[in-house]
Amino acid sequence: MRPSGLAIADRAPPNVRLISGPGRSQYERGNLLFRCSEPGGDVLLKIYRQRKSRWNDFWANVSERWFEGKRGVAAARRRATEAAGLAAWSAAGFDVPRLVERDRPDWAGDHPILAMEFVDGPTLHEALGDRARSPAERRRLVGQLARDYAHRHRCALERGDPLLVHEHAMARHVFVSEGRLVTFDFEHAYRPGFPLSVAIAFELSSTLRSLERLGAEAFDAYVDGYAEPRILEESCRLFRSPSLRWQLYRGYEARRRGATSKTAAIERLAARLGL
Repeated sequence: MRPSGLAIADRAPPNVRLISGPGRSQYERGNLLFRCSEPGGDVLLKIYRQRKSRWNDFWANVSERWFEGKRGVAAARRRATEAAGLAAWSAAGFDVPRLVERDRPDWAGDHPILAMEFVDGPTLHEALGDRARSPAERRRLVGQLARDYAHRHRCALERGDPLLVHEHAMARHVFVSEGRLVTFDFEHAYRPGFPLSVAIAFELSSTLRSLERLGAEAFDAYVDGYAEPRILEESCRLFRSPSLRWQLYRGYEARRRGATSKTAAIERLAARLGL
């Protein structure tokens, strides 16, 4: 039997501290994040574990792989997907935590693990909500993100690489660290052959939805800073498609999230662009 999350944390050496994990009642499942203090710089050690019951994980895997065009939810698959995504973004020149070579520590058990640079700083969501930062500074951060992401989307289209699209994009998944905007959370990604314009449309809608929750000025700053207007327009066109598949998707989103849906964010983008 594999050790629980609490047992793993208890076995860690003094220089290793658990910084994120599931609730105490769920310590048999869920990822664990450890900050390892080392002379050459702190390292983040991520331990991938089963997140739900085996039955729920089975159906989530079926949904991801056969209906959503993604790579799967098993712990080993999520670890492989994250490592591939981090490597692809880094090789293309986009800022993500640096991968670190590490042997498996004895205290971590036999779960899949990944070591990466520990990035210190608030998330973009936290930074934009910090009223100690001036409005100009908040706009600058969003504009920088928009420019970086527009460049990456163009690069993804030119290379035909779905790993360069962030499947779980939001302001909470970007660190603000000493002038850097560092994107993280790459456990899920689209499979080869998935339509890149659709993947980018989903990423844009998710990013805009998360920014809009922080205020209309963040939404506008992203649209103003995004230097690929044709990609924005294509994303609007896709979301407004009359095809049955998109109609079903829009209906599902409207029932589940209403005014805070990705579809609603794209509609506001279309209005902002005058489409």
